[in-house]
Amino acid sequence: MFIQTLVKPSNIFGRGLFTAEPVRKGKIVCCFTTGAKIITEEQFLQGIRDETHVIVRTGTRYAGQYFTVGNEDQPYTFINHSLEPNLLCHCGLVIALRDLPADEEMTIDYRTLIDETDLGIYNDAKSGEPIRGFSAKETLLRTARQLIELVEPIDGWVG
Repeated sequence: MFIQTLVKPSNIFGRGLFTAEPVRKGKIVCCFTTGAKIITEEQFLQGIRDETHVIVRTGTRYAGQYFTVGNEDQPYTFINHSLEPNLLCHCGLVIALRDLPADEEMTIDYRTLIDETDLGIYNDAKSGEPIRGFSAKETLLRTARQLIELVEPIDGWVG
């Protein structure tokens, strides 16, 4: 983690990850790839089918057909899903989409982190709607566009 955080009970689901300090828009919060193992999408899907705990708990799309797994001890594994997230994940790099005050729960749109099959579908805690991942290409294009829109107007951005 590149910011101070706290894991505590969430109003979204279980435990969540909260800011322990104000975080400015565009700040790099963490990187899912640090110390992670990289696996293929087929390995990810097989792990979901087999209910392999580490894959179910920590598997996230990295880029294209590749996923990261591991780092169960990292606080970022407690970032919950939201269809209106305050964080963006692009190729494992997690960035604040807006200014976050201290003690705000951090969220990511899981549709950019999971596969597009029906294997690992679960329901959004707020809406009850199924969360289904975007394709690898759609994820990359969506998050790249969001990243450009986020960073381009920030003068002197350094992360």
